[in-house]
Amino acid sequence: MEQDRIKDKALYFAGILSMCILLVSVAYFFFLRTIQIDLQKSISLHYTGENGMASLEVEVIGDDLNQRVQEFLDTVLFEVSPNTNLSNGDVITITATYDENLAQRYHYEVKNATMEITVEGLQDRYASLEQIDHDYLSAILNASETYVWDHENDIFSLNHETSKEEQWELTRLQPCYGAFLKSKSTSASDRVIQIYQLDFKQNDQVFTLYYLVCVPEINDGMEIQTQDIFGERAYLSDAEIESGDYASYVNRVFGQQYQIESIDLSALDESE
Repeated sequence: MEQDRIKDKALYFAGILSMCILLVSVAYFFFLRTIQIDLQKSISLHYTGENGMASLEVEVIGDDLNQRVQEFLDTVLFEVSPNTNLSNGDVITITATYDENLAQRYHYEVKNATMEITVEGLQDRYASLEQIDHDYLSAILNASETYVWDHENDIFSLNHETSKEEQWELTRLQPCYGAFLKSKSTSASDRVIQIYQLDFKQNDQVFTLYYLVCVPEINDGMEIQTQDIFGERAYLSDAEIESGDYASYVNRVFGQQYQIESIDLSALDESE
């Protein structure tokens, strides 16, 4: 019997010892152990703009992280220097600031709070209309026309007083003039514009207006940022309309900011 009591006591103390070891281990791994957080592996870089005129936004990647790490990363802020007119090959410095008290509390050792990266992957501008790929230019003009059809009701309501009961319909969309606008400044992107004659009809009534659609961010990435396309009414003079001198209107509105090259729409249509 004495041996059984000794055995039971031994098992009891062994159990207590195991529990203590487990508790110490848990305390160490979750509360005392120093954990390295490499900020360079926890960020994503988002460039805005093109080669020679870009800027950088740094964001924290927060996927698949435990709650404490995420709580810490939510305090991290980044400063980029320099961060204007960036070009491919530029070396920039990213400096992070964070809640140091929180890092100490959770025993976080932060790595790469300051890092240098080389800018790469920025798109280049076209030097002239001649450099723009034919298929890309056609896609741009098609996107411009699609924008008009998708917004025909808004275009009409913004430019003509009408009641909800009146049923006006866009019956004619005629491209009149297109141009490549190369910005004279690094602060604005290059763009393609197109002027349309729009005829809206209700019964025997016809309302005609001239409308300009702008497709911005034209570069050798050959992407069309459809969400950035916009339009506005083109207030041409009677003389410009009668003579078809749309180029004069475009030069009057955009000539100070852009270098303008007219697009031969007829040649573009014939080659398709």
